[in-house]
Amino acid sequence: MNKPLSSPEISIVLLGASFVTGNLGVNALAWSSIKVIRNRWPGARIVLVGVSRNPGYAEIKMDGRDEAFLTWPVRYCTNLLASHHIARLWLAVVVCRLFRLPRQRLAGNNSTLGELLRCDLVCDITGGDSFSDIYGLSRLFRGYLLKRTCQMTGKPFILLPQTYGPFKSSLARRLARIILERTATIYSRDQEGIAVVEELTGPSRKVKLCPDVAFIMEPVRPVTGHIAHLEQFKATGQRLIGLNISGLLYHGGYTRDNMFGLACNYPALVREIISFFAGQANLQVLLVPHVLPDADFAVEDDLVAAQHAVQGLPSEIQSKVTILERGYDQNETKYVIGLCDFFLGARMHATIAALSQGIPAVAMAYSRKFTGVFATAGVADCVLDLRTLTNDQVLHGIMTTYRRREELRAVLAKTVPELKNLLFHMFDGIREPAALSDNREVLPAFRR
Repeated sequence: MNKPLSSPEISIVLLGASFVTGNLGVNALAWSSIKVIRNRWPGARIVLVGVSRNPGYAEIKMDGRDEAFLTWPVRYCTNLLASHHIARLWLAVVVCRLFRLPRQRLAGNNSTLGELLRCDLVCDITGGDSFSDIYGLSRLFRGYLLKRTCQMTGKPFILLPQTYGPFKSSLARRLARIILERTATIYSRDQEGIAVVEELTGPSRKVKLCPDVAFIMEPVRPVTGHIAHLEQFKATGQRLIGLNISGLLYHGGYTRDNMFGLACNYPALVREIISFFAGQANLQVLLVPHVLPDADFAVEDDLVAAQHAVQGLPSEIQSKVTILERGYDQNETKYVIGLCDFFLGARMHATIAALSQGIPAVAMAYSRKFTGVFATAGVADCVLDLRTLTNDQVLHGIMTTYRRREELRAVLAKTVPELKNLLFHMFDGIREPAALSDNREVLPAFRR
């Protein structure tokens, strides 16, 4: 293991990770990225860039203590003169590279730029699955602009474990290639991602397989009466079945017209799943929202979808269904998922919260990202692709997997500790700060 470094020795900018999106999966990636960085460099100064609209702090609990991390926004609005706008940031970096200006003179009041110029290393996790045009070319392009701007500072750029592709357009592939060719180390959380990267850039030793970082996120018990009630229920010997309903799938995607090309009727499917499990003796169904955004993004809201799905079900079914309300953070929600005996979900990080605690889980997949991540845990056969399966086929797959739950629990007991160990050693071999950046004051010349 490399010798730990103190905070004056290394400063790291973290991109694509946030605690303010309302998406607990993105929160889990942010928390876990900080955890793996701190494991390698315990005293590292970590700054989150590209977060929200205004500067602030991300306050989290880690290793039993409260911590606050500085956050700086990057904006993409039509007002190019807005503070922290990506266009101004990009132009400042270009000018600095052309004329080799000292960072203090150029950064001025643009502290986002200041953080980029003084850091030793940039790490980017791209929200886990946004290095693709699956959510639209505009999201990929915004990510490209920030990535490329950071790379132009000359600071080493690392892509943390994430999904690469699919890329539906030639422009998306071109943008991805530009970023990948200028990245020092590329971690993929699945084998298919490695194939995608090497198809774009050619075989390279800088591409490495690494598990999703959220496998190491720690559960934290919430102190609420609701949780105490669930624990009492479990103490009686009854089983708890967890289900995450994706608001995005429930509403047909952002376009509200089956954006992801599902072969099943998702709203009807989740009602059938609830009815199946709630109709059995000694079982209670717990609905666990994992994306709880602001009202402006109701199309993504898992809680709204869960509430709507339960409405209209027979009263005897509703009486055996509990919905987890708002107010729980990523670590607390993981604890709640850990109370379940079996879990199903369409939000991947909700299912990772189960797998990482040794709980058998079914991924109700809408993209290929699920298969690769589940494969790293040895349970790829627990992925049901909603793009190819009908309601009856999905239900049959769920029932089959449920009957195998003890077998799957044994598999996870072996694979999950191995995944966590890989994550805690993922930065072994990364060079010391002095080798990472030769000059914090002046940016290097343009790369030809």
